[in-house]
Amino acid sequence: MDQVGILPASRCRVAPREPSGEDELLVLDGAGTAAETMVALASRLVSGVDEWLELPAADLAAAALLVRRVWIGRTIRTDALCPAPDCGERIDIAFSVDDYLEHHRPRSYRGVTEPEPRVYELAGTRFRVPTIGDLLAGTLTACIGEGATPAVERRIERALEALAPPLSGALAGVCPECGATVELWFEPIDYTLAELREAAAPLFQHVHELASAYHWSEQAILALDRRRRHRYVELVREEVVVL
Repeated sequence: MDQVGILPASRCRVAPREPSGEDELLVLDGAGTAAETMVALASRLVSGVDEWLELPAADLAAAALLVRRVWIGRTIRTDALCPAPDCGERIDIAFSVDDYLEHHRPRSYRGVTEPEPRVYELAGTRFRVPTIGDLLAGTLTACIGEGATPAVERRIERALEALAPPLSGALAGVCPECGATVELWFEPIDYTLAELREAAAPLFQHVHELASAYHWSEQAILALDRRRRHRYVELVREEVVVL
């Protein structure tokens, strides 16, 4: 089922779809780095974007969370151990994808103008928001024009964080036992891919069961969306139990 979402930095309206077995296979096999895998996956699953490499880099993490929302659900749950020496209690941390994206919405920055589309200027220095293409090429630091003083560069860096907030950051929680503060670093792309790989782990077993029961080809099984495939697997297993 499609769930419309907004990529916060570019404000692109997108619609991720339910993944198929072919999409799960991409996640399991990987396509290079985590960012490269996510670009390949988003290109398959998310409609509404013409050229992913031209979008702000922060939007790739947002796309990962929107894909995760369709694939697994809206709520992310994780845990950590309390760092207090005499505690060590396990702390549950939960938040919604929608709330997280809303918290990281872009905002204006004083003194910044936009003389050209996607080109900004501050204190006489032009700059642009790093793109997904920059992220893949490892050139995120090459987005500020020449001649800027260190002070202006620092202002531009703060402006970039406002115009296209990075989605990676610390998650804070409080230990219910001792009141200590716990911080976890959250990297949406890495975290999402780890979750998707875990969710896709049964794929080969499913192909085996459905091919054995229905004599379908691997290609036909992989073309099914995952919800439908899971339902067929449930039917096969129910029939085996009855027999």
